Order: sequence, then C-alpha cells, then structure tokens
Amino acid sequence: MIDEKAKKVLQKITDEINSEYGFHEEIPRINYGPCGVFAQIFFKKWNELFKNKVHICFVLTKSKYECDHILIMLPSGELFDGGLGIHTQEEYDSKFLIEEMLEYDESLLEKWSYGLDRTYPRFCPHFDRKFVETVVNYNLDYLSLLNNGA
Repeated sequence: MIDEKAKKVLQKITDEINSEYGFHEEIPRINYGPCGVFAQIFFKKWNELFKNKVHICFVLTKSKYECDHILIMLPSGELFDGGLGIHTQEEYDSKFLIEEMLEYDESLLEKWSYGLDRTYPRFCPHFDRKFVETVVNYNLDYLSLLNNGA
C-alpha cells in the first residue's frame, strides 16, 4: 500500500484535475482521451523524483484491438489515473486486459493514446497539457519534499 502522505497528494492531483475538467455521465473527462497524456506526464515526473518507479498500463479489450484507458501502476501495485485516483484492477470489467508497459515505449503510448498531441473536442474540449503538467509537477515536487526524494 502507498503511504498516507502519498495518498493525500495523489488525491489532491485527482481533485484538481476533476475540478478543472469535470465529468461526462459520471466518468471523469480526463479519462476520455487525455488519459494517455496524463499518464505520460505523471510517469516522467514521478520517475524523475522517486527511487520506487511507476510504469504505464493499458486497459485493452480482450481482443487487444482497442485501448479503453491508459493509467499508471504505482510501486505498490495499485493503479492511478487523473480521474479516478488510486484504485485496483477490480475496477475494470472482466472484458478488459491490463497490459503493463514495463519499459517506456513512446511509440506504443502514441499508438494506444490514438495520438498524444491531439484535441478532445467531444469529451474534454478544454484539455490543456500545460495545466496538467503544472498540477502534476507541483504536487509531486511537494511529495518529494515530504519524503526527501525517497
């Protein structure tokens, strides 16, 4: 399990992201497309700051033809994304597979994101990469200070 300090900081990231982008039919808008960009930003910043690394995961249809979601696997084995926050694999229906990207592969992330540098006019029209970078960087820098980079 991730410690309480980290849980609070990660929840703050989730709260700030959801406050900015809101929900569509009870699903966080950040999880409707920009989830790959969020995962990339979070992955790079976390792994820059902490010894215990995270990696990116893809929630794929069983056929592996479509990616439904992209998220982070924390060092504890718990999952994290900008919309739901910390959660477990049980959150996902049995019709999905969670495939871990143990070594960073930008072309694979690009593929399953359906493009990292695009807009999301239908579900997250006001997505702003710089806003997400600011939220993630500020909060993870703060967590690093709390943990002295551990």
